[in-house]
Amino acid sequence: MQQIAYDTKNSQSLVITVIGGGNAAHALAALLPYKGITTRLWAPFADEAQQLNQGLNEQGYIHAEFAEHNPIHGAIQGRPQIVSANAAEVIPGSDIVLVPLPSFAYRDLFSQIKPYLKPGMMIGVSPGQGGVDWVAREILGSLYDEVVLFAIMPMPFNCRISEYGKRVEVQELKRAYRVACHPESASDRVCTLNNLFFGQSEPCGNLLTASLYPINAVIHPARLYQLAKDYEDNQPLQANPLFYEQMTDEATALMDSVNQELLAIAAALKQAHIPCGELPHIADFLANYVYQEPSQCLTSFFRDNPAYKGFGTPFIPIEGGWRPDFSNRYFTEDIPLGLCLYRGLAELAAVATPTIDKIIEWAQTHMEKSYLVEGQLIGKDIKETHAPQRFGINTLTKLREFYT
Repeated sequence: MQQIAYDTKNSQSLVITVIGGGNAAHALAALLPYKGITTRLWAPFADEAQQLNQGLNEQGYIHAEFAEHNPIHGAIQGRPQIVSANAAEVIPGSDIVLVPLPSFAYRDLFSQIKPYLKPGMMIGVSPGQGGVDWVAREILGSLYDEVVLFAIMPMPFNCRISEYGKRVEVQELKRAYRVACHPESASDRVCTLNNLFFGQSEPCGNLLTASLYPINAVIHPARLYQLAKDYEDNQPLQANPLFYEQMTDEATALMDSVNQELLAIAAALKQAHIPCGELPHIADFLANYVYQEPSQCLTSFFRDNPAYKGFGTPFIPIEGGWRPDFSNRYFTEDIPLGLCLYRGLAELAAVATPTIDKIIEWAQTHMEKSYLVEGQLIGKDIKETHAPQRFGINTLTKLREFYT
């Protein structure tokens, strides 16, 4: 593979294009220029580029306010070199493309940037789960093996835009990261860069490892199931709790159960000689590694950690109470592109996943989707998932061939 010549220790030698105009893109648009990195924004959705340029013209910079407990805290200001809705204006000449977008954006993203990618370019996706490598190979074809694709876990920021194109509030800049990479031979280069951008980084293996890592699809569906498992259309929920600060032992027990099923899947894949890195328990990864605040109790970790302050639950007010927002990405991303991916791998490896099954079956009913039918991942909406079967990976042999 051709490697682009730049100094990974010198930020001023880099040209980075950030894709998107959302919360994390705002934070990156301030932080990366603040670090001396030439930064571009490709904001192709709706009128985001126009609004961003309007804000920059009025204020001159993006203002990111980092909460006091962060290593970087207070006001950080930066201005991207260019903001455009046209990929042809920003992708060519970039060393790295950073993609802080949900999994359901992968397909359109790779289709649109494909004409502008060159051998040796690097594409960093955060958190980079949901079979990003399966989508990339399907869209990019032979070019997939000519670029570096890496996943940054977890997403570097917990943040919210307070004034579009002008200001973002960063509650948390994570302290440590695991990075998965294709090809794995580029892992050291990628970790050096990620350390420059965000903080302590170490490699964790290939992108199958990233898809199995216990982050959002372990947390969000389990918490929502615990909160809304008894919801019925004619019986509104009576409470709308904070998602993390009012975490319950029942919810974290469900997370643990999903995580144990993931560990069983990974063990079965390894036994079948399919490479995937060492998967952690979610408590070890988040509390011990990412936040470096060892905790024996996952419930108290979510309740007390300042990174999780102020996050609501995706419920909608209705007459008499509340109902879950089944169009929220905690459902539309974490079920078909998260739990269904786990379930598809489990099916290949002949691993039972009763907790994952229970949550999928509950969610699909309310989402008016069909993924699991009589214990098999054969529902009519399987094409909307990122289960391996969706990509023609329907045997362990085919999965092994993808990664060896």
